[in-house]
Amino acid sequence: MSKLSKDPERSRRAKSPKHPNNNLKKIAITAGAVAIIAGSVGVAKRVINPGEIVTSIIDGDTFTIANRQSIRFFGIDAPALEYCFGKEAKEALEKKILGKKVILKSPRTDYYKRVQAYVYLDGEFINEYMAKNGLASDHGFGNSESKIINDANNYARDNKIGIYSEKCSPSKPPKVGCVVKGQVSYHGDGNTYTVPGCANYGQALVERFRGEDWFCTVSEAKSAGFIKKEPNCPK
Repeated sequence: MSKLSKDPERSRRAKSPKHPNNNLKKIAITAGAVAIIAGSVGVAKRVINPGEIVTSIIDGDTFTIANRQSIRFFGIDAPALEYCFGKEAKEALEKKILGKKVILKSPRTDYYKRVQAYVYLDGEFINEYMAKNGLASDHGFGNSESKIINDANNYARDNKIGIYSEKCSPSKPPKVGCVVKGQVSYHGDGNTYTVPGCANYGQALVERFRGEDWFCTVSEAKSAGFIKKEPNCPK
């Protein structure tokens, strides 16, 4: 499996547990086997046995279990609550798993000491469910589960569902002449804006579910935090 993303922008919403090592000790991990019958693959790997009750939903990709341990879905990223479709993603996850017993496959800690896992409910792969319904985007890691999530994500994108709808991923500016694109940086070097004539302008997507948007002026973009001009622009 390839390395987990160290991207601070993607990971900022799910807070690290105060005492991750202590919390991890509370989770009983056994070398059990579980048959997954719905979804795309069967699994027979490490699972939390006999399952964990979901006690609260933090947002569209993070929840807590009975011992207060927070669990983040591995391989998907839901919008922050203040971004487009963030509240809808949280509400959908609440309806799906809150108060129910889930199986956590391959739990691990990431670079930020958060517990992440593939999540199953009654044989259904919930990571896949969230991606296919446009409630979260994928960031693959080169294994069989990530391929399933990626296929689900492509289905949502191709059909303009949820975060990939015109509302959250607008292909055209909402107002005539408002052609400045605000772009979120995933490298911690400051968010940028791009304008017609810049080398990457045509390829730059505006994804409101990540906090990006269209702006009418450069000044407006800067006021929203997109302070750096794309480097490949005419002077």
